[in-house]
Amino acid sequence: MPASFTHHERATARLHRFLGPLLVIEVVGFGMAMWAKWTFGDSGTVLVSFAVLGPVALAVAAPTAIWWLMRVRIHVDNRLYRVQLWPFPLRSEVPIRSIRDAYVREVRPLRQYGGWGVRWRRRGDILYSLGGKRAVTVEYRRKGQTRKLTVTTERADELLAALSS
Repeated sequence: MPASFTHHERATARLHRFLGPLLVIEVVGFGMAMWAKWTFGDSGTVLVSFAVLGPVALAVAAPTAIWWLMRVRIHVDNRLYRVQLWPFPLRSEVPIRSIRDAYVREVRPLRQYGGWGVRWRRRGDILYSLGGKRAVTVEYRRKGQTRKLTVTTERADELLAALSS
């Protein structure tokens, strides 16, 4: 029976050091542009600027904020291995009894899977990654086919121990 394991993996600290200042620059830049228009322009140009720059600022800041908040939720209990990309409803569930093999490996998300987040490859190979290279891959059977579920995590050894016990 697997040990219980729960972990919420955030984007790597290196990525957070980049995203935090980027988000601040976006919000402060928009605020300064609006302040300058308000102070030195007439009210008509302020409204037009807000109508134009507001959606642009939102289109740039929203994806950055979402990436900042994203988590890969990993949960293992005695019957199910569950991985979810939060705040999205994307998740994978693998019954423990269908797991054939589990191992730690190094992955290159951009090179091997084409990026980060949730990535699907042919023949049922799925990656959940918010950065990092150490990953746990689980091979399991579903509908008569062998599939792989790979999750990058800083706690790869603990996850493997929970899946292997």
